[in-house]
Amino acid sequence: MSHREGRIIHDADSHIIESRGWLESYASEYVKSNLETGAFDLDMAALDPLMDAANKRLAGADPDLTEALRSNIFAHPGKRNMWSAYGAVQKVERSAALDIMGVSSQLIFPSVGAARFARSSDMDVVYGGCDALNRGMADFCADDPRLLSVGYLSLRDPERAQTSLKLALDLGINAIWIGSDAVEGRAPSHIAYDPLWSMMQDAGVPITLHIGSGQNMPSVYMNTGVERVLEGNIGNIETTKPKDLPVVHHSIERWITCMIYDGVLERFPELKIGIIELGANWVPTSLMNLDMGVSLLGKFDQGLKKLSLKPSEYFQRQIRVAPLHTENTGWILRNVGKDILMFNTDYPHPEGGSDPYGDFERSLDAVDPTKEELDRFYRWNFEDYLGLRA
Repeated sequence: MSHREGRIIHDADSHIIESRGWLESYASEYVKSNLETGAFDLDMAALDPLMDAANKRLAGADPDLTEALRSNIFAHPGKRNMWSAYGAVQKVERSAALDIMGVSSQLIFPSVGAARFARSSDMDVVYGGCDALNRGMADFCADDPRLLSVGYLSLRDPERAQTSLKLALDLGINAIWIGSDAVEGRAPSHIAYDPLWSMMQDAGVPITLHIGSGQNMPSVYMNTGVERVLEGNIGNIETTKPKDLPVVHHSIERWITCMIYDGVLERFPELKIGIIELGANWVPTSLMNLDMGVSLLGKFDQGLKKLSLKPSEYFQRQIRVAPLHTENTGWILRNVGKDILMFNTDYPHPEGGSDPYGDFERSLDAVDPTKEELDRFYRWNFEDYLGLRA
């Protein structure tokens, strides 16, 4: 029997595809005039035909394309334009898309917006950009409680971050995306961030780390002395390179190690964390290494003696992970247990594949999962992460 039959399913990873001018429409004049291009230039001329096709369809002038997308919502990524994808830019369509996908709720991330302000040298742009993005994400999800918005928060100024976080919470943002790298000389677990963790814990709003949260392969490792040419799809807004994929989780593991070893998850036991679009193959080894660091070296660190749980137990209690559909999710499940993994589609990014349900189902069936394990993967772990369980 298909995993979809008779089961509530939630989607832990999806995106809007920002159109030209989208972020600007929620920004102040000052922020609007100081936004950066970011890693992906939405104004490049090569995108004109893709944007034109999307606008034509959204205006109702290409009903055949709309019907084709509705009839095969996960159409092969190489055959669809992300801006044209059903529900990618229009919230009414996204609500209808959830019905077609068969998901009860969906966590929705921005795609390229944060890159346009997060690294600015002007803190007014950084935090004005956070607020603009959060207003946009809240607006996209405001009319349907099944659409769960992901906002963005910079940690570069802990005091200003509190003001920005308060606005995000007031807007109804459902999860807060932060960076995983150390910034401004502070560890991710620095006590200056404790007021932020407290605010999120009290509000029942979790942290999320997502691809792009931290540094991938440092640029110096790309310098081989030999020119290398990569061919890419201009319609793919992802900027991950082949050398990034094997190491994309490294900054995440550093972040988790700090948050557990330095007692943040001890001090904030109800704070939940989601690891999204960063794979999960690394999690079994990470759990072992976290415990080994304490068992071998904990006697030398007085701070570690204050932990009431094993590091892996904090992970199991408070951290949820969305595996990639290309990974052997059944193997991961058998090595991390039933409480950590979450179903996801990455819609409408091409990395999500053309058959996310089938890919996960085949991998999980190979290890003969129990009903409880499947229910946790498709529903309960997500609801625990988002605070949706009564």
